[in-house]
Amino acid sequence: MNRLLALFIVATIAGGTALGQSQGTGRTASPAVRVAQDNTVSRSSAVPRPSVAGRKVPTRMASDQSILQAGPTPEVVLYEPEPEAMVLSENYEAGVMSSGPECATCQTDSCGLSCGNPMSFDLCNPGGFDGRQICLCLPSHGWVSVEYLMWYASGMETPALVTTSPAGTAQAAAGVLPLATTLFGGNNDILSDRLNGMRFRFGWWFVNHPNLGIEGEYLGMAQESESFDRNSTGTPILARPFYNVLTGREDSELVAFPNIVSGRIRSEATSEFIGAAVRFKRLLCCSSGCGISPISCGPVPSQSRTDATLGWRYFQLDERLTVREDLTSLDTLNPGSFIINDSFQTKNQFNGVELGVQWQGRRGYWSLETLMRLGLGNTRQTVTIAGNTQTTQNGQTTTNNGGLLAQRTNIGSFTRDQLGVVPELGATVGYQLTERLRLTTGYSFIYWSNVVRPGDQIDTSVNPNLLPPETPSQTAFLNPRFTFQDSDYWVQGLSFGGDYRW
Repeated sequence: MNRLLALFIVATIAGGTALGQSQGTGRTASPAVRVAQDNTVSRSSAVPRPSVAGRKVPTRMASDQSILQAGPTPEVVLYEPEPEAMVLSENYEAGVMSSGPECATCQTDSCGLSCGNPMSFDLCNPGGFDGRQICLCLPSHGWVSVEYLMWYASGMETPALVTTSPAGTAQAAAGVLPLATTLFGGNNDILSDRLNGMRFRFGWWFVNHPNLGIEGEYLGMAQESESFDRNSTGTPILARPFYNVLTGREDSELVAFPNIVSGRIRSEATSEFIGAAVRFKRLLCCSSGCGISPISCGPVPSQSRTDATLGWRYFQLDERLTVREDLTSLDTLNPGSFIINDSFQTKNQFNGVELGVQWQGRRGYWSLETLMRLGLGNTRQTVTIAGNTQTTQNGQTTTNNGGLLAQRTNIGSFTRDQLGVVPELGATVGYQLTERLRLTTGYSFIYWSNVVRPGDQIDTSVNPNLLPPETPSQTAFLNPRFTFQDSDYWVQGLSFGGDYRW
């Protein structure tokens, strides 16, 4: 039987040679003879797959070398077109947003066969499910991501703004620190609750230069606010503490005290943080390979890439702190009512150059991204202080400039420029739902140096003779005063969202 099989193989090769000689040469054979006659044998052979469609490859050599030595056998050429699934476009990324053909390895059989898990299927060719490895080909033309931000910010420090004392405290000691109890401000930072916001990112890779891209970003946080509101007819005692520069001792202004004054005091602080950026992205390096998924028990693509970014970054922080008193005199010898307002408002605007590095890795459906960025630029600081007092006596109302902590000595708008340093760290975990849609959850941390905040701009040193109505006009002990006071600001927290690529 073996001898008959060997004779049959020799006859087949000889027939192919005669056919090639009758039509010239194997290189110019018609398409009908360029494909092996026995298609099953050619597919199961060990002939390497050509890297370029149409390249000539020799047939597999017969195992019985003695038969081939019987006579010269001309080369038989096979032309096997490259399967369409193996052709990669430069406009597509493999696995982890790779761009350019050097990183595109999303081939349907590049990792071999899986162990038959029905969950292993080819997302690049969903119609041709055959149980092979998971293959994620992400387009590189453009992308957009939307994230819900659940962040926290550094709280605002303020001096003690409202105090109280036990019933029976003497008028001279009511609300006076350090024995008084602080109700608002002081050692308890304000504006430290959770922030809610959104972040949008969008961008695309250049078609002619697939390793270069551009990205835009905008983030906005909902305005955070914290308020304090207390009303008293005299009991409990309410007061606003300050340092009396005339006596050199702690003192207070009474808001509510038995038989002296009744009143209501309200204080509110607000904060709003936004940011934007435009940056160019440049691929530094990338790699791709295969790994084994413990879930699907099969090979999955494993890719990573590192990008450098260079662009422009903008941040803005608007904050405000106000205190309002509504007082009514309980002294029948000095009737009247007063409305006292103090307002401290700050604005910080950062404009600078941003440098960054971003690493992205993917293993099957899962991905991980980390980033480090550093912004260097200018922070424009603006502080606006305002105050007034409305006095109503005998049915007549007058308004004077100045409140308690905002007097003619520090009222105004002040601006200066400072060096700003804004580093950012982030990490994001993603899960691929479809070829184009991915769910993400991440963590971000942003730090901003040299910012002004309202609580830091309050000078609690007060000259009581400056309280309106100011009589006589004071030329000494001009307090409170204004000087810029820098502090730091940071935000951090989680994000939940997704991105879509096309």
